[in-house]
Amino acid sequence: MARRAARVVLLDPANRVLLLRSFASGPDRRPGWYLPGGGIRPFEAIADAARRELREETGINAVIGPVLAQRTGVRFVFRGRTVIQDEWYLAGRTSATAVGSGKPGDGERRAIDAHRWWTAAELASTDDVLHPPGLADLVRAAVESL
Repeated sequence: MARRAARVVLLDPANRVLLLRSFASGPDRRPGWYLPGGGIRPFEAIADAARRELREETGINAVIGPVLAQRTGVRFVFRGRTVIQDEWYLAGRTSATAVGSGKPGDGERRAIDAHRWWTAAELASTDDVLHPPGLADLVRAAVESL
């Protein structure tokens, strides 16, 4: 399945970034942390998709800033299907730090095991799996752009 997605490098007032953790999957059975976001609907602007997906997954309304980066051909397995997607990473800023459980009826709620606000130092020192590669650089770019 091919799709386009918008992901948000969401910063709180202390410049911590919000990551969501997936349930253990993949060959090594390790959970991974990733940025909130999801599919872009046909004819939907990238920033609008980022804002909508963030609200659906976390209940947070945020100021969405510029596109920081783009990756193509990102492969992962979701609900037993291989997904290949192009991803846009946008800066976001919020004063809210309480994270909701997501949109009722949204199948992705079952895929999210936890959420956490991370400092730059925590990102640099963790042994946890982080997505995308170069996440710390995206966070620095978001801090500089907002």
